[in-house]
Amino acid sequence: MLRTLTLLAVVLFTTLPALAGPMVHHLESVQPRCGQRGTTVEVVLHGSSLHDPREILFYRPGIRAVEVEALPRYERPISMMHSGLIEDKVRCKFVIDADCPLGEHPFRLRTADELTGLTTFHVTRYPVVAEAEKNRGENETREQAQAITLNTTLLGRMGTDRQPDVDVYRVAGKKGEHLSVEVDSVALTDRHYADLEFDLAVRLLDADGHELARNDDSALHIQDPIASTLLPRDGDYFVEVRQRIARSSSFIFYAAHIGNYHRPLASYPAGGRAGEQQAVRLIGDPAGDAQTSLTLPTREGDFEFNDTMPSGLPMRVSSYANVLEGTSADATLVEQLPAALNGIIDAEGQVDRFRLKVAKGQRWRVRVFGRSLGTPLDPRISITRAGADSPEVEADDSTYQDRGLYAVGRELKRKELLDPSVVWEPRESGDYELAITDMRSLGGPTFVYRVEVEPVRDSIYTMPYSRVIDNVECMRLTNIVIPRGNRWTVNLALVEGQGNRYRGPLEIVARGLPLGVRMTAPQVVPGQTTAPVQFTAESDTPPQVALIELLVRPVDRSIELDSGSQQAFPFMGHSGGAAWKSVVTDRYGLAVTEPAPFEIDVAQPKIPLALNGELALEVSVTRRAGFDEPIEFQADWTPPGVEPEPTVTLDGGKSQARLRLAANGSAKPGKWKVALTATTTGGSYYLGAGRIRASTAMIDLEIAEPYVALKNHPTSIRRGEKDEVVWDVEPKKPLPGEVECVLLGLPKGVRVVEPAPRLKNGDKQLRFTIEANADVLLGQYKELTCEIVVREAGQEIRQRTGTGVLRVDPAVATTGRTP
Repeated sequence: MLRTLTLLAVVLFTTLPALAGPMVHHLESVQPRCGQRGTTVEVVLHGSSLHDPREILFYRPGIRAVEVEALPRYERPISMMHSGLIEDKVRCKFVIDADCPLGEHPFRLRTADELTGLTTFHVTRYPVVAEAEKNRGENETREQAQAITLNTTLLGRMGTDRQPDVDVYRVAGKKGEHLSVEVDSVALTDRHYADLEFDLAVRLLDADGHELARNDDSALHIQDPIASTLLPRDGDYFVEVRQRIARSSSFIFYAAHIGNYHRPLASYPAGGRAGEQQAVRLIGDPAGDAQTSLTLPTREGDFEFNDTMPSGLPMRVSSYANVLEGTSADATLVEQLPAALNGIIDAEGQVDRFRLKVAKGQRWRVRVFGRSLGTPLDPRISITRAGADSPEVEADDSTYQDRGLYAVGRELKRKELLDPSVVWEPRESGDYELAITDMRSLGGPTFVYRVEVEPVRDSIYTMPYSRVIDNVECMRLTNIVIPRGNRWTVNLALVEGQGNRYRGPLEIVARGLPLGVRMTAPQVVPGQTTAPVQFTAESDTPPQVALIELLVRPVDRSIELDSGSQQAFPFMGHSGGAAWKSVVTDRYGLAVTEPAPFEIDVAQPKIPLALNGELALEVSVTRRAGFDEPIEFQADWTPPGVEPEPTVTLDGGKSQARLRLAANGSAKPGKWKVALTATTTGGSYYLGAGRIRASTAMIDLEIAEPYVALKNHPTSIRRGEKDEVVWDVEPKKPLPGEVECVLLGLPKGVRVVEPAPRLKNGDKQLRFTIEANADVLLGQYKELTCEIVVREAGQEIRQRTGTGVLRVDPAVATTGRTP
């Protein structure tokens, strides 16, 4: 039952865990979710903070947006999960090229001031028809079935009451032709939080209601079903789409691709050498296996083979030759490495073996592709030296970093985790046997695998660094949005690829920057895992969008290092849910927007920040005429061991403030680049929707050894008496004259007798006179420390040093006689 959102008066509430902040996304719904290639589709975007829309940034070619305009806002906003809102609407037309790639197309909307979070739109090869049901129960039986033609994409919606919804469609078919259905529901969703409401199943029925085929989950599409059959006679047939579990939601949309296309489930081999012609056997179609030939892409990596199907078969391209499993019981000889080993675990308990000849000390990455190709195989591998009793390597599952999905959060689940990937360094030269089987001892005709054995390459990759729960996209931390004539700074995480051994310094470089935009980044020192990256847009740079890469390279250009960019977006990530969906991109969206209403600057510190010390940064804001709102600013990145104070709010009309940094004893002395970031208030303070952001230029922050180190002489004092707290002074570097000293950690009832001592160069000891009153609690106090307040070059730095102990004893007993 497909309805427009203007008819929805729905509030989606559930029992929520405690959150760090409201999850307010820019884009909460895109309607329709799907369009046919070669057509123009009117699309309405629903969400929050979408005023003054300008253009759409698509991540894939073949689709563009025209006539982007704001529609009237909702009179009553629609509340979404975790405090999300739908209050704005944007209408645009998506022009889809005739050769536009099928499937998912991520995109963002640029407004005058912001770049929204990422959402998606899907492209199909078939004409799109909407489900005709207006009220629940109008198309749940064969008698009520909505008639459609074959080779149609049906956009439907599941009902929301306590009973699972059922939608039935009628098609006319001919004897011997295919009736195939793919249902995209999890794949189509744009829900950021969900459980099992998108778990749909499909059945194919004849005119009498006899079941011809059914599917709930599929190896190829996980929780989205695929079903195909050959029709026994001419006549009407029925496609039933059913919600497996009744879950309330007003946004359970699906696309059912219904046609007479063939539907193989695997290809063998599942790849080949780049640019070559490859013979392929298509497996799993109800009409039986079929042979075809295709020219492989020239770019190495993943691709999909597709001819007439709604979705393709995942395949791989590499730069080395295929080795196909042999037909005998002996291990298949691999004459040369690197190579791609291909086979099928046809039968239960089957083990395929390949014989390799290697040299001691070589390092190989052995990466298996089975589940990641959409096959049912749960692979397990072992590598054993000839004649040895036990393997050198055994592997079943892997990590996201091993699979090259380093930006995907651990809480999300993807099928790639079931495929092992290992780095193998043979202990001896000679013959080895690589064995592969299914972990469950299962097998079948579609249990296809591919094992790529290749030299290990050093590699370090980048991704935006974010610190929010559930891996939700946080626009305030990861979006690259630069106001004209201003700056913005983001934090970049650096992630090592599997088997990386490079440990030298790095440079960060940008590819694809628009004219008028420049990027600056500090050199990355060995061991550093995050770094600030700053973008500046000249005042005459036109507002625009772009896709860019941020890569790293060794400072020594003669060293080879692989690099790339990656960002992951969870679209279905509610804990406890079985439907997991995430989108991974290999480029970052960038936008130049209209000028911000303010600029923020920070003065270059004239003195260093000492270990165990504190330094105040002087901040100034220049406001545009008419802008008198509060501004929040903070340090989003600081060197290891340096902690900034929390976000500082500069009240409306004010232009000067301070932000303090504190360095603990583990901070690394040296010079670092830092910048402060600032935003307007309002909108979403947690994810950043509805705010305008800018940052200061980068400044040099020097971290230095402390001025002095103090060692305490344990002290005791009696109630009602005076005594001294004594510190031995170890100079670290010259003091700029006499400095103020503050004794901290005294218990209530003990005070420093003024004047407090001051410290100067050459002093061997620092002595505080203290006095205890008669009520101070007795006992041992271990929190004594000393703060040295240094004023140099017009700036103040506070250094804490030393730990001491003070014991409070009873007053001395006195006796007296009456004369």
